[in-house]
Amino acid sequence: MEDNTEIKDRVVELLTEYMSVPESDLSLKITYLNKAISSLNHQGNTLAAHGIVEREIRRFDNCDSLEMAVLLNSMIKLSALVGDFAGAVEYSRRAQTICREKEEEGLLTRVLINTSGIYFKMKEYDKAFSNANKALQMARKNGDETNTACCLNNIAVILENSETDKSGIPYLEEAILIKEKNNMKDELPNSYLNLAELYYNSGKKKEASELLQRATTMARENGDERALTETMKYRARFLKAEGELFSALELLTGVSEYHQKNGNNTELLDILNEISSIHELMGNANEALQTFKLITELNRTIFKEEQARSLAQLESSFEARENLREMHSLLEQNSELRRVNEEISEKNNELHDMKRRLEKTNKLLERQAETDSLTGLLNHRKMRTTVENEIARAERYGTPLTMIMIDLDNFKFVNDSYGHLKGDEVLSEIGRIIKSSIRKNDFAFRYGGEEFLVLLPLADLDKATEVYSRLKESFREELEITVSFSAGAREWNGESADKYIAVVDKLLYEAKTKGKDRLETSQATS
Repeated sequence: MEDNTEIKDRVVELLTEYMSVPESDLSLKITYLNKAISSLNHQGNTLAAHGIVEREIRRFDNCDSLEMAVLLNSMIKLSALVGDFAGAVEYSRRAQTICREKEEEGLLTRVLINTSGIYFKMKEYDKAFSNANKALQMARKNGDETNTACCLNNIAVILENSETDKSGIPYLEEAILIKEKNNMKDELPNSYLNLAELYYNSGKKKEASELLQRATTMARENGDERALTETMKYRARFLKAEGELFSALELLTGVSEYHQKNGNNTELLDILNEISSIHELMGNANEALQTFKLITELNRTIFKEEQARSLAQLESSFEARENLREMHSLLEQNSELRRVNEEISEKNNELHDMKRRLEKTNKLLERQAETDSLTGLLNHRKMRTTVENEIARAERYGTPLTMIMIDLDNFKFVNDSYGHLKGDEVLSEIGRIIKSSIRKNDFAFRYGGEEFLVLLPLADLDKATEVYSRLKESFREELEITVSFSAGAREWNGESADKYIAVVDKLLYEAKTKGKDRLETSQATS
């Protein structure tokens, strides 16, 4: 079992390989990205994995390879974990389309299994069952015992949570037999826990306890921190049912810390609801109220993304009102608090609508405040924050970051010869050329009057040289008036944002003093 340091080193190595693959070989790039995300996910670093893919996946909008379908399938699970349900549904749709076009039923089965999991978390049990059942039929038809076991496991859990009299126990027992037969050690702890809960609820407490112990032992053998955390959650549920509330609360506190650390927001929400329930049973009104506030705040966090809000925020509002009504009965003696809470509940939808409108307006104003009106590039105000953020990202993941500083040569001659109006037209056209010459995840700023700064994440000095050459060619072919430029470029090497900008600015000055119309680069740290 690799430790966290080894996994982090492996992730950095894979991301470096990903960065070095040419843009023309998308399948290989996606393969390396898939491996890096798998390593991060195995470490439990859900938030980092989701953030990296969410940033990079835009580069592959037109890719329909099987590697892309695998990446989309990973994002279904990651998006559901961080609360981006609308994103998860969209990734599922794209993955299913590719799998059907490629007639790849094995991968399609896994996509349907994960899609079932999305709808289960959203409590849309009919859709969850439909997707899981389609996956089961497909797996059985293809003799795919691994996916058959997963489907049986999911169907059992869905049946036990939906409004049906059908028991999930037979499905889980069959799933476990298949997993044990095929030595699926990574999958077994989860199945043991699910069956333990069903046994416990049906009165088979001894059998439930034995399964819980088997799940704990196997999770330790696998070195699976997430699975061990799950065993703590189930143990807490059993303790709660036996009236051992303090012990249950202790375990759930540890579980909540794990999910908070790893950015598993939807899992954390479930645990906070469990904790809130225990506080109510213990008569801890203040603690219950504080936990409810955390639940409400987490709901806002989960559904803050614009794409998820339309699908998931209604459910969040409903759950908040339901918890509020439960709080009323708990704090019945406080009539003033009850009146205030009822008013909050009645105004909840109105406030959400107002918040959406305000956020939309604020985003528009923010974009306008951060954009240079003449060139359409980001302005100097936005530059400092962006450089600092990208330096932090490069430091965290050990990935390269390169900056280019550009200054137009003798631009005063253009203004004097053609007039300032024409000069502004040329600057506007140059802004368009710079934007079209860089990648979607790169940044371009108007640094000063005729000075520009380009920031290239996940790019080394060779990539910066390519951008410089591309800009020179575009200036020559697309500008009506001949304009040359000097530039300085260097890869980040551990310095602060101010120091980094100053070093690249110095290289630009050197390019000017050496005759202009050239690129000056350096690997130096000073």
